[in-house]
Amino acid sequence: MFKRVLIAAAVAAAVSAPAFADVSITGSAEMDLFYRTNNTADGDGKLLEEVAIVINFNGSEKLDSGNTLKWKVAQKIATDYRFDSFGKREAWIGYQGGWGELRFGNQFTNSYLTMDWPYGVKGTGNLWADFGAFENTWADSISYFSPNFGGFSFTAQYKLGAQATGVGSGDGYDLTAGFGVAGFNFDLGYQYNNDRLVGTWAAGANDSVSGSKDAPGANSQLIHAGVRGSFGDFGFRAAYKNNAWENAAGQEADFDQYLAGVSFSGFTLSYQYKDRLKAAGVEYNNEIQQVAFQWDTQLGKNTWAGVQVRHQMIDNPSQTALPGWALDGWNGKDDNVTRALVYTWTAF
Repeated sequence: MFKRVLIAAAVAAAVSAPAFADVSITGSAEMDLFYRTNNTADGDGKLLEEVAIVINFNGSEKLDSGNTLKWKVAQKIATDYRFDSFGKREAWIGYQGGWGELRFGNQFTNSYLTMDWPYGVKGTGNLWADFGAFENTWADSISYFSPNFGGFSFTAQYKLGAQATGVGSGDGYDLTAGFGVAGFNFDLGYQYNNDRLVGTWAAGANDSVSGSKDAPGANSQLIHAGVRGSFGDFGFRAAYKNNAWENAAGQEADFDQYLAGVSFSGFTLSYQYKDRLKAAGVEYNNEIQQVAFQWDTQLGKNTWAGVQVRHQMIDNPSQTALPGWALDGWNGKDDNVTRALVYTWTAF
């Protein structure tokens, strides 16, 4: 009986302790209904849907030192391929003060966050934020976020890397910086993955620069830069990326990407261009162009709906061996693929 009383007291203390901290649940719920062309070997289209619900558990507590301890656990629900287990999306602990913020654990890379928003928006994310020589999450990373110095701020992120026999250390670095003034914002970033070939490797040249994706001496590098601004209902953005790989044998591959977009009063028009891949001394005829249009309208305080159409033009299908997800389920044969989508999105 005495042991039961002690256990009950311990459980009660553990349950009541979070009342002294700030804990919240936030997230979003999105519904996409879309049609994609050229999704089968015969060139037929498909009508598909996706429901993506993101739940974030956030916590913070003011420490005696004046700093703040923060934590976050996040996951995606109703998807069967990405971030669909508890904490797989994010799971980190951080410490924040006037000196900035440090985070430890499973985090998005800051280069990915910059490319995902505010650049890879309104239908352009498949080629801008999800495609190239980088990783979007690091499970074993340490991140530093600087304070804002008169409009300038920066982040520095380090991936510890898994130590395994016969495999490179797999560590990595991610640096971003931004500056905002008079309605303009400038963004710059760099990511380096050591002893690993990451992202969309070779990007469609029949793997002409091939090799193990985890190998001592291999590396992957990303450089990205952008400018954006808004003036009333008008907005614009323009960005550049360079994706580069080098395998353990010293063979190199790289290609450039360009993005431009304008928006006005709920309407957005964007254009992307993926330049030719240069791999092992060979230049491949595999350019890709994309035009994307989106119209948004607000249905409530936290809810939006809209229509999106994006069309991708493939210069030479025989030299463009991209995975289907990168080009809306493209069948690999036709020289174009289109996706038309209607959506609702709400935040909570």
